[in-house]
Amino acid sequence: MADKEQVARLRTSAGAWNGWRAKNPKKRPDLRGADLRYADLRRADLRRAHLGESDLSRANLSEALLGGADLTRAVLIEADLVGADLSRAVLTRAALVGTYLLGADLRGADLNVTDLRGADLRGADLRGADLTHSFFLIQAQVEAAMGDLDTKLPPSVIRPAHWAG
Repeated sequence: MADKEQVARLRTSAGAWNGWRAKNPKKRPDLRGADLRYADLRRADLRRAHLGESDLSRANLSEALLGGADLTRAVLIEADLVGADLSRAVLTRAALVGTYLLGADLRGADLNVTDLRGADLRGADLRGADLTHSFFLIQAQVEAAMGDLDTKLPPSVIRPAHWAG
């Protein structure tokens, strides 16, 4: 269950949230199950945050710092994650339907059993990410992203030639 004070602080403004994070660097945010639909979280520092089962539908998370965050079963339908840092984030069983991930850093992220239907992955960095059992990932999405030989893909998708090295 989410810490209600933390949710209220985050909803106030990303600036106020980031100030609180700077003063409490060892505290891991607990935002599990929070209703953050339509929230303006641009540039919010959500590194290592517990966001499992949160609803972030249509939230603006552009340029947000989500490295190492737990987004297991989170709902990010049509969320804006343009330029966000999701490196090493856990997105297992998350719903990324129609999510904007243009230029997002997903290096080493766990996207197993994640619904990527209509997600925009143009310029997203998938190096070392695990998409082995992701749903609705199509070739065009993969072709538009960056990856490498360590990126794990479902068998229905062919590793693009530009990922070779």
